[in-house]
Amino acid sequence: MDKNDALAPVKSCSTCTKRRIRCDGSRPTCFKCEKKGLECPGYGPRLRWADGAAFRGKLKGRSPFAKQKSNTAQAGSATVPPERVQLLPVSAPDMLQTTLRNSLPQLIEYYDKNLAGLMVWVDSAENAYRRTVLPRVKNTPGLRLAVAAFASHHGSSRFQHTMELFPEAARDACLGMIYARVQDMTSRLTNGAELDSQADIADAEWMLTCILMIACYEMSNSQASAAEGHRLAARTLVNVFGAKKGYNDGLFAFLRNQLAIYDVLVSTTSFNLEDIRNTIMPTPGSKNVLFADYLTYLHQVTLASRFPLPMPEEVSVLLNGVDLSPDSIRLKFTQARGASLLAAGRLGIEKAAMRQDFIRLVDVYHYAAVLYSYRCLGYATTDNSDWKPTVTKLFEQLLCFQYPGICIQNLPWPIFVAGTECWGDARRQQTVRELLGNVLAATNFRHYEGVLGFLNAFWSGNQADWRFLAQDLQLKGFRILVI
Repeated sequence: MDKNDALAPVKSCSTCTKRRIRCDGSRPTCFKCEKKGLECPGYGPRLRWADGAAFRGKLKGRSPFAKQKSNTAQAGSATVPPERVQLLPVSAPDMLQTTLRNSLPQLIEYYDKNLAGLMVWVDSAENAYRRTVLPRVKNTPGLRLAVAAFASHHGSSRFQHTMELFPEAARDACLGMIYARVQDMTSRLTNGAELDSQADIADAEWMLTCILMIACYEMSNSQASAAEGHRLAARTLVNVFGAKKGYNDGLFAFLRNQLAIYDVLVSTTSFNLEDIRNTIMPTPGSKNVLFADYLTYLHQVTLASRFPLPMPEEVSVLLNGVDLSPDSIRLKFTQARGASLLAAGRLGIEKAAMRQDFIRLVDVYHYAAVLYSYRCLGYATTDNSDWKPTVTKLFEQLLCFQYPGICIQNLPWPIFVAGTECWGDARRQQTVRELLGNVLAATNFRHYEGVLGFLNAFWSGNQADWRFLAQDLQLKGFRILVI
């Protein structure tokens, strides 16, 4: 791509561009995509990695940002210069900066009170988005723009900006800043420098924070394909910096674990083998991280169920000879449940009712994981006496929360699993519709409408296994994001 082209403003959505037709530019999605039943990716720049992960040859499956110094280096570590990273940058106009300066205190307050809690398992004094990120916003231009984009879009009914399309402009300017910083890092690595100074760590932290925030912005705007692009960009950053000294504690470790939650749960509805194999896992040695063991076991089930035999050696290594019989599945997730409850002790949840609700959240994820495993590994049959009772337990626990607002942002995936296990049961299907409606009302993340649309299509079909429809739709470009 010519440099001048890269700096040009994006006027058409990428779908219309690929179809070589004139885009009407309707917001938030174009009418021509809607008329054709296509998913419109929206407008503006998208963080994307120019050369992508290699699919053939000696670099097959490796991060586009990483190679190894030797055969003994760990997979995913970045020890030589990254490939070229390409982003369409947009400079922040004066009007954007004026609007941002006038609105920033209100936008920070809105993010603090309404959004920081939606980005973690359970909101508490340990929430690093509030405790660590927000104090850096005023002195970090990229973070200012990311918070402004997410907060102004999500709270659009509360803000009246003098600048039209302010959230999009803030998002585009944020991505432009990331682009510039990545280009500088690429140049330094190419010249043999190490990115291990405190300034480099701070840069990696604000960039990863911004990407995660912008991904949430896209999901709240029903832009699942754009959110997917940002997820892969965040994954690449973690692969670059995650093995370097100084990056496995503090804010970066927190953000990596946040991405691991996102990545593992999104992988459960993916059928792209490269995507699944390269999923980011919790920080090594993070035994005190909430749900760390749970996420590890869950991803092992996904790997085992997606890859045909004989499995590639690198996938077999990830499975590490794990026993995936029904009895072992129940045992492993029971152990993970205990580990999650122990790790939760440091959250300092004071109210007894809220502690009980957190225990219910852990139980809900426990039953959902067991059911997901049974379905994906072929144990969702009448021969398995634990299958149907576990479905009943999941529905019972989903309806028992005393204060659902404190953890409702974490219920979509268990609700989705409940939805996949009530084919042919109209009463339970209506329960799932109501639960997803409650999540949508509480979070205002519009991509859940697509999740409900998928479930409605699944329930009206003639297949009791949701995976057939999900895989077919993914081949056509539709992704289920239950996060």
